[in-house]
Amino acid sequence: MELAYELLLTPPGGGAPRDLAQLVQSITWSGSDQETARALSLSIAVPKDGSVEPPQLSEGSGLTFRRERKPLFTGPLLTATTTTQSVVVDLTALDNGRFLVRNDGWYQFKGTSPEQAAAAVCGDFGIPVASLAPGGATVSRKFPGVALDKIIRTMYALSGEQTGKRFLVRFTGAGALEVVEKPSSATVEIQSTMGVTNTWDISKLQNSVAIYTDTGALVRRVEDAGSIGLNGRLEHVITQRSGEDAGAEAQAWLEDHGLQQNLTVETLGDARLISGNAVKLRDTGSGVSGLFWIEQDTHTWKNKQYFTKVKLNFRNLVDDSAAGSEVK
Repeated sequence: MELAYELLLTPPGGGAPRDLAQLVQSITWSGSDQETARALSLSIAVPKDGSVEPPQLSEGSGLTFRRERKPLFTGPLLTATTTTQSVVVDLTALDNGRFLVRNDGWYQFKGTSPEQAAAAVCGDFGIPVASLAPGGATVSRKFPGVALDKIIRTMYALSGEQTGKRFLVRFTGAGALEVVEKPSSATVEIQSTMGVTNTWDISKLQNSVAIYTDTGALVRRVEDAGSIGLNGRLEHVITQRSGEDAGAEAQAWLEDHGLQQNLTVETLGDARLISGNAVKLRDTGSGVSGLFWIEQDTHTWKNKQYFTKVKLNFRNLVDDSAAGSEVK
């Protein structure tokens, strides 16, 4: 199955892009819900006989990967590897999330919503924004020299602890930041697979949360009684501030540190299968069905075929980012 795509190389400083699609041998487009920047790696064949003008693969160049005229990836070229023994050139790039990952900032927010913090950070560094989901709660946090993506992720994660919401921080194919609330229902269904690997894991299990006051008095425990019966008690402690109720935070902790069931699924290519999205799996071959969330995705175009591999989790996990310190 051949799927048309474009691979546009933009020279440093801008200018007319060149489509390298006819030179491509393979392309891999991948990402994770724990990583802000998605990656693009590819191999192109550049004949040494002069039959093809060699592309100018220089520092400052950019790559845009488009399928059916829709941009899937926009970002700077990071590495280019050539060898005298081969016509193959290997390239790697990260999308514009790199500008959040590789820039550090010094910020202090007091009673600030995460979307306000994200807008301020992006405005200071000239990073384009597509959309910023409302966090639903305000946060006070100090970030002395912290990577920008960790600042934004932490602000949203701390807000989510109060509201029970989970968020995705990622960049659109056109290169702009978007923060969206993780979906609670599937937007795509996988009905046919080429392979399914099923793993369950309790290595990070904590099935009891003890809530204490800041003076050390036990308020209550939130527990998974069934898990305690099977595995014994494994407890986490939360300190509850005066006037607050840490019940939602405790329940979220149990959900994120309970039994993990992970599936690795290989299927025909589908660009909708990207990290953070929810998917319904109906696989008659393995007998595994249900609602899952995508933790990692790898999309590969090679030999005129397109395949996707995804790692799925049956829990909608919270972002475990934790940066900065409390504001005193």
